[in-house]
Amino acid sequence: MKKLFCVLTLGFMLSGCASTSEDVSSAAKVEDPIREALLHQWFAAEFDNYEQNWQDKIDKEKDPDLQVHEHIHHVFAPLPTPALTGETYFVKQYMDGDPSKVYRQRLYQFVRNEQKGAVQLNIYRFKDEEKFRDAHLNPSVYETLSMDEITTYPGCEVYWKWNGEYFDGEMEHNACAIKSRRSGKMLYFNDTLRLTESEIWIADTAHDEDGNYVFGNKKGIPHINRKVTYFTGWGGTRIGGKDASADAKWHFTRNLLLHNEGQTVPIIDDDTGEKSGYSIQLAMLTYQNTRDPILKFGLIDDATGKTVTYIWSDRDNTKTGMNLRWMQSGIKKKQERPHFSF
Repeated sequence: MKKLFCVLTLGFMLSGCASTSEDVSSAAKVEDPIREALLHQWFAAEFDNYEQNWQDKIDKEKDPDLQVHEHIHHVFAPLPTPALTGETYFVKQYMDGDPSKVYRQRLYQFVRNEQKGAVQLNIYRFKDEEKFRDAHLNPSVYETLSMDEITTYPGCEVYWKWNGEYFDGEMEHNACAIKSRRSGKMLYFNDTLRLTESEIWIADTAHDEDGNYVFGNKKGIPHINRKVTYFTGWGGTRIGGKDASADAKWHFTRNLLLHNEGQTVPIIDDDTGEKSGYSIQLAMLTYQNTRDPILKFGLIDDATGKTVTYIWSDRDNTKTGMNLRWMQSGIKKKQERPHFSF
């Protein structure tokens, strides 16, 4: 009797045993909860592509035809929804590092699709956007959500599979078709994704029924978003800035919160609410001349938008600080839920 070998297939939820002399496809398909748990462990976080956008702008100076990737911040917040089965998330996406520039709010539902050997992502829109705005900060609103309050487009599901190294996500080609209210033409949406422990790549595109480009990177280069890590800390400046006298009072805050993917946060006095006129920024960047990846901690003059000074260190640093005498700040990695701002 030939020895049986137990093999883990590349499919996201499939495993089985097969003889070396038999077709592997004859192996029984069973659920793989470990892989599914890993998917959610990696997915539940905030992601940002600040460095990609920053690098594109630099490269565009040499290549005017380069298409700059938009700077997008993604919030994928686990939020149980009694009205739906499976794992559900509140999703918020905004532009330019500005939380007020929200361009998409969604409810994501992950369910197993055993026929496809994948985890299926269903994407729902809120009929009343305002009611569910920032639902991750008010989770009780999801407890009473009904199916009448959300809608979805059949064919726009994303199917996630494990490829042995990371998760691939993909829509069925041209299955996501929606009629444009503006042009009256059918629009076809396609999306391919990659999820690793530290990144999510998103390449979403759309074209109309005549094959005309609607949106997406024309060369197929995805938005490469890194999982952010938040830091908490304190900071202050003398009133009057660098030209202030040594006995000048301070604008001081003990409530700084910012992530390491280019977020800029103003220093505002805790007691008076007054702005100091300066902000701090934390960003993982790569030096242009040496291609050396660093963590940059900078001080910005709000009036000009220019960096006054900055320090750099290893990206793995969990604590950093700055002391210019007239300005001081110290930050350290957020202890609880470091990949979320709440």
